[in-house]
Amino acid sequence: MIEFDEDIFNPKRFAIMTILFLFRKVTEGDLAKTTGIQWGSLSTHLNRLEKKGYVKRRKSITNEGVRTVIEITEEGYRKYREEIEKLEKFVASIRLRRLDVFED
Repeated sequence: MIEFDEDIFNPKRFAIMTILFLFRKVTEGDLAKTTGIQWGSLSTHLNRLEKKGYVKRRKSITNEGVRTVIEITEEGYRKYREEIEKLEKFVASIRLRRLDVFED
């Protein structure tokens, strides 16, 4: 039985981690818009990911003012890759089982 990291494999946290995996860092506002997660919920999920060491937040001064930038950590990047590899193995095992069923 494959066990997934529940800190990543929650639908909202998975969306957050996927965006960060692809882009490495984004503003909190862009992350909210991209994922469709409301601010309060986003903050809660980011707190959990930050406590695990998967993401970090920092303030950045831009032309539009101060923004919070969310960045995936090396640990978060590594852990996300591990979880995706587990998911790929899980999907492959299901495909093999389906083939076995249809061959009988």
